[in-house]
Amino acid sequence: MHTMRYVRAKVDRDWAKNLQRELDPSDGIPAVIKRRGALSCWEQLRSAPSGRAEDELSYALQIAPAEYEHPLVETCLKRSLQIIHAGAQDERWHTWWSVARDTDHGRFWSTGEFARAWLDDSDLNTTVLISASTEILRGAIEERPVWTELAQCEYIDGVQLLIIAGEPSEAAVKLKIRKRFNRVQRYYDWNVELLNLLNSNLDDREQLSNHLDPYFDEIRNPAFHVRPTEKDGDIVFGIPLLRLRLALIRWIYIERQPVAGNWRHIIGQIGY
Repeated sequence: MHTMRYVRAKVDRDWAKNLQRELDPSDGIPAVIKRRGALSCWEQLRSAPSGRAEDELSYALQIAPAEYEHPLVETCLKRSLQIIHAGAQDERWHTWWSVARDTDHGRFWSTGEFARAWLDDSDLNTTVLISASTEILRGAIEERPVWTELAQCEYIDGVQLLIIAGEPSEAAVKLKIRKRFNRVQRYYDWNVELLNLLNSNLDDREQLSNHLDPYFDEIRNPAFHVRPTEKDGDIVFGIPLLRLRLALIRWIYIERQPVAGNWRHIIGQIGY
């Protein structure tokens, strides 16, 4: 029986309203950038710079879906890369930043690769993404003292990097570990089914769209947020970066177009 293809929701007006809030000169992104340089207090930085680089990429992802050509998009991408370049060979990865070295280092390099490819409108370096995934997957299991929602979410994020890198078979293997994902159960179940579809022999874009697009529509809505509770299995972290990963997965596996030269359209899927 033929099933109808899911009709994507339109959230462009919501993104236009969100942009007004994000660009508030007193407490929005412009104020944050004016108040703090990308490398402010760099020599005193005791925690890994992955979070700082992710913040700058997230700022770009809060603006570009509504106004791709806004000058702050390029500014934030360049600030993110400034942090990546400064931290690449920093000795603190072996001292102060070594507490969760694998997890943070994997996040650091994947963030840098996304920012670099987007800024250059070029293809992604899959070798970098696979290496980052390896570190994140290992770190989520070995470095976190407890298998909490944070570790569970980080692990699945690492699996998604493999999907983006064109390795859905390996991603499925990594997701079949003997650990419970009860704190992020919905996120886990959705990714399991996504990988089942990607690794099937059906090659059915309509079926894939029917699975991916409803969840993507929910996540890409600028009003989306999660309120973690003790009984909640619906927790996800890092929403702007999750939107980017889902947009890339959608572009690669549903639209089936090159990444290089198409970043405007890839990001446009978020603000559609």
